[in-house]
Amino acid sequence: MEITKLEHSGFALTKNHETILIDPVEFTEKLPTHLFSEVIAIIITHKHDDHCQPGVISNILASNSAATIFTTPDASPLISGSIVVRPDETRQVGSFKIQFFGKSHASIVEGQIPCDNLGVIIDDLFANPGDSFDTPPLEHPKVLCVPVSAPWAKISDAAKYIKDVHPEIVIPVHDAVLSNLGKTYSLSWLKYTCDPLGIKFAPLTPASTITIE
Repeated sequence: MEITKLEHSGFALTKNHETILIDPVEFTEKLPTHLFSEVIAIIITHKHDDHCQPGVISNILASNSAATIFTTPDASPLISGSIVVRPDETRQVGSFKIQFFGKSHASIVEGQIPCDNLGVIIDDLFANPGDSFDTPPLEHPKVLCVPVSAPWAKISDAAKYIKDVHPEIVIPVHDAVLSNLGKTYSLSWLKYTCDPLGIKFAPLTPASTITIE
């Protein structure tokens, strides 16, 4: 399976000439549209506009009209034709097994839940918690996406998450809110966490790809 980082927390996962997109967005980067000719599913982890951009989704659907869109109950009204899924659901789409987990977006203001949130596991290999540090129901996943900067997150939270889940590979996400200097600083601390644990640290830039089996 090829894993291509999009901007911020977005990904394209491809195998067998099929692609799943997670949180495809555009801020300063344009989406690499050459990846989008065979999209079979789009997963939107939650309704915040750094993860859910209905106009971008519509553009993708223009050339992938059969793609299935999965999202949360409170994001579904923003996305025409989307299917609401809940934690603990598993779906088979094409050759991909998709499992959902978690429940709520991490709290920004103490005592308040901003919105629903979906974590997602693909093929028992790739785990993305969305905007949370929810533990995936998968022992030592091959790949774990780890948020690096947000109003609800600290580097110490990310480091603890890495230690608790102990994946083989860490891909930092939720990074569009950082300057280049801030990103360098934050990523160095996560690499410092990964190295002693024997975890590969893979800070992908937009449109860069790694392959896993």
